[in-house]
Amino acid sequence: MQAFNMSPANLPELAAAFDLSDDQVCDMAERAAKSVQRLAANAWQRQCVSDDLVQRTLRRIAQWYGVSNPSKQGLQQWMNRMADPSWWRRALRNRFRQVELHQIQRGAVHRQAGAYVSNKALRRFERNRKRLDSLMASLDLVNQTTGEVMPLQDIVNASQANPSNRRKAMMARIKGIETHAKAQGHKALFVTITCPSRMHPRHVTGERNARYDGTSPRQAQAYLGRLWNSAMRHAAHHGVCPYGLRVVEPHHDACPHWHVLVFVPADQAQAITNVLRAYALDSPDEPGAQERRFTVERIDPAKGSAVGYVAKYVSKSIDGEGLDADDETGQAGADASRRIVAWARTWGIRQFQFFGVPSITPTRELYRLNGDTLPSEGLRAAHAACKANDYAAWLDALAKYGLAFKVQYSERPSTRYADEISRAIHGLRVQADDLAGVLELVTRCESWRIEPRKKTPEAQGEGAGSLPAPAFPWTRFNNSATVDSQGSFGCEQYSAVSRAGSRRAPGVDDVVADLKQRARVLESAGFRAAAQTMMARAWARQDRLANTFGGAK
Repeated sequence: MQAFNMSPANLPELAAAFDLSDDQVCDMAERAAKSVQRLAANAWQRQCVSDDLVQRTLRRIAQWYGVSNPSKQGLQQWMNRMADPSWWRRALRNRFRQVELHQIQRGAVHRQAGAYVSNKALRRFERNRKRLDSLMASLDLVNQTTGEVMPLQDIVNASQANPSNRRKAMMARIKGIETHAKAQGHKALFVTITCPSRMHPRHVTGERNARYDGTSPRQAQAYLGRLWNSAMRHAAHHGVCPYGLRVVEPHHDACPHWHVLVFVPADQAQAITNVLRAYALDSPDEPGAQERRFTVERIDPAKGSAVGYVAKYVSKSIDGEGLDADDETGQAGADASRRIVAWARTWGIRQFQFFGVPSITPTRELYRLNGDTLPSEGLRAAHAACKANDYAAWLDALAKYGLAFKVQYSERPSTRYADEISRAIHGLRVQADDLAGVLELVTRCESWRIEPRKKTPEAQGEGAGSLPAPAFPWTRFNNSATVDSQGSFGCEQYSAVSRAGSRRAPGVDDVVADLKQRARVLESAGFRAAAQTMMARAWARQDRLANTFGGAK
């Protein structure tokens, strides 16, 4: 295996190298982590090699496997993550985007072939979903205070991880925003923003777009995000404050476009339209740009509600409920929805985002409390709105009583990395006109832990229940791991020596052979001083073995 250059010119080669099964990815992650573990245990922790050289080696290992180094700064942070197989699994799975981009460019993603996402990526998405369902079914949620045990799958099904619940909650929130906007006399606009022609791989007929410049869907989404942020900054500078929801949807060729439901005061409707059009048409001379790049429709309440405009796109992007057919591809609603969700997961694209309205987290936290115990009329009104699932009443309560919420977090050392601090929601800080000062509300008093489901004696077999379960290793580093055939330094010399090292002479201790092997690798790589130190350790151990057991040198 060779290191790859992450360039468009090498895309077919990258796609062929990265198109692995999940079992192969997991195996590769284990090998890569063991390489870094050996580097940490023998070259860095024993101070055989300088920190700068170790960091350069880590860069080479990451380049070897075609991934980026950890975003965290510092050698210790890099080492902690790159010695973890789970970090490698996440990093290696991101390489599938190169495989999918190659599928797009070779013509496997369009209306006539596989709409939105390639069939290969769809199958991978379905396998991953089944694997996740199987994992959820094997785990329990355990209350650390009471000992109560609940199946994790039941909790997931009752949460917004369930597509049906997610769709219903989103529609309720949109309906609340619309009701609030009508009460304020605000106007609703339905805006569609499309990427330039150069970012579209295929025409509707399936023919290749001659203007296509190789842009990936993730890059196109970043372009739309920058466009939107610039427009919102410009609008805010001129006192225009829109709010609403944006939905990201792919064209048949996987290029994203945005549908945006915008609410704005009536006298600002034209201003926000002009701002969005100016930024969306960044290349107005492009053929068809004026007709296709930006469209806006003023929603007339007499003809239909704003909820009706976005309901189709919300359902299509979640589970396809109530959608008979997809206008883009002609497929059944459920089939189109399945491919759109696979597209979003493949490219790591956030499908929905509310803007200009308060965060939804305080509503979920306030819902946990008993409304009768709240010391403020405004808080009780807001709590009643949460219980009634009435987002319009929630917005009204915030405005009427001057309510302002800030989510409070508790910090604790992460169970994954020693240098990381994990945060968990603890409660809310509240300010209101009918409160004398800042009020702190604790919304989460119990601690829960995810544990593997304990098997019953019947499931384990007769007499199996008397044996204790194996304990997890106490350390992250496995110092007894076999040498990775790819090598700690990601070089051909190490691979060759690794293969040769498996053929050891009888009577020679494995640790001695391993130390000598590493010494030869270090010397071949140019680290002479480190090699001499490693070889001295090997001879010293061999001498001790000879004196103790009579072994031969």
